[in-house]
Amino acid sequence: MTLAPLARHDRARVLHLTLPQQQQMFAGPIDAVVEDADPAVDFHMGLVGEEPVCFFKIDRAYDTRLADFDLTSAGFKTGDLGLRALIVGSQYQGKGYGKAAMLALPAYLAHHYPPQHYTGARAFLTVNLRNPAAIGLYLATGWEDTGQRFLGGKAGPQHLFRLGF
Repeated sequence: MTLAPLARHDRARVLHLTLPQQQQMFAGPIDAVVEDADPAVDFHMGLVGEEPVCFFKIDRAYDTRLADFDLTSAGFKTGDLGLRALIVGSQYQGKGYGKAAMLALPAYLAHHYPPQHYTGARAFLTVNLRNPAAIGLYLATGWEDTGQRFLGGKAGPQHLFRLGF
């Protein structure tokens, strides 16, 4: 597994990544996810050989989207990053690619978002309480549950997880 930036003009490279209907409520369909035009959000992909098998966003203004969390007690500092919309295509699920991507993520973030430019060297994510597969993946790859919960997520209550890099 190799993680790599994805230029917005190349987003067609990941449009083949589909999710089962029951998972789309958590991340959304890929064609909608890659329409994000926010300049504080960067696109990335996970590759096996030259084939994109997963997609994710890194949000450099994640704290602006987490107003419903107690960020201070979660250890969040301005400049910490957010992981959003991790999508492992259904055609690639069950092969360990999500785990490989998350295990590679700390070194990748440290390289692409050096701690001297991003305070704290931490990333955060929210994960739906009804998504046990994702919760298990994140916990198995070094993410920590901050204990913070948000009850009003678009698909229901959310955990706030943290990862140091």
